[in-house]
Amino acid sequence: MTARPDLTALLANPAGIDAVPAAEVPALLAMVAAEQVRLAALQGALAARLVGSNGNGHGEPDRLLTVDEAAERLGVTKDWLRRRPELPFVVKCSEGVVRYSSRGIEHWIAARLRRGPC
Repeated sequence: MTARPDLTALLANPAGIDAVPAAEVPALLAMVAAEQVRLAALQGALAARLVGSNGNGHGEPDRLLTVDEAAERLGVTKDWLRRRPELPFVVKCSEGVVRYSSRGIEHWIAARLRRGPC
C-alpha cells in the first residue's frame, strides 16, 4: 500500500502532481475542497473583523444583511451578488449560508467612489 500524497508537499511543488497515482486524485480533490471551505471561513472571519473595527468608537454596529438586503443596498441583482463571493464584505457563516457586512458594504462603496466612476 502506498502512502497518500501530502497536500502540503504538492502545494510547495505542484510538479509533483504528475507522480500522484490516478486512484489517489479523488481523495486529494476532496482534501483540497475541505481546505477551501476552511480558508473561506477564515477569510470571512478576518473580513468581518476588519470591517468591524472602524476605530471611531461610535456609530451603528455592523449588521449582517441577507442577499436581498445587500442587493438592494448596492443596487444590483441577487445573482450579481452571488456570483461574486470574493467581495470583501461577504461573510460565509456556514456551508450554504452567506451574509453581507453592512459596514463592509459602506467601506467598499466609499473606496469605489474614491477611485472614480464605476
